[in-house]
Amino acid sequence: MALKEFLEKLAKDINAKAMPAVRQWIGSRYYGKIIQFQVGDLNGFSKAYYLVFTQKGVKFKEGDYPSPELIFRSDEETLQGIIEGKVKVSKVRDEWKLLIIGNAHEQFPFMQIAASVLL
Repeated sequence: MALKEFLEKLAKDINAKAMPAVRQWIGSRYYGKIIQFQVGDLNGFSKAYYLVFTQKGVKFKEGDYPSPELIFRSDEETLQGIIEGKVKVSKVRDEWKLLIIGNAHEQFPFMQIAASVLL
């Protein structure tokens, strides 16, 4: 499955199975959170997708969002692998195969929510 389709399915699955965890992550002080996935490398990216998390649900969007909380940049296979838990973030980050830009601490609640619907 291509990354785009994977993220679309992930958004639907989170809406169906994990909204209490999303609401807890967002809390009452924020309107939402945006996690972006850029397909590329250290020199730039060619495609971008993002997930918009709000109290009402999760939406998948194509394109480059101007100010997401967190950006993951790598090739499609690595991006999907880290979300699925099949690829260790620390390993690909240390090899410079993955860039994490922004509020890196947001990766932990995002990954826990993703894992809860993928398992």
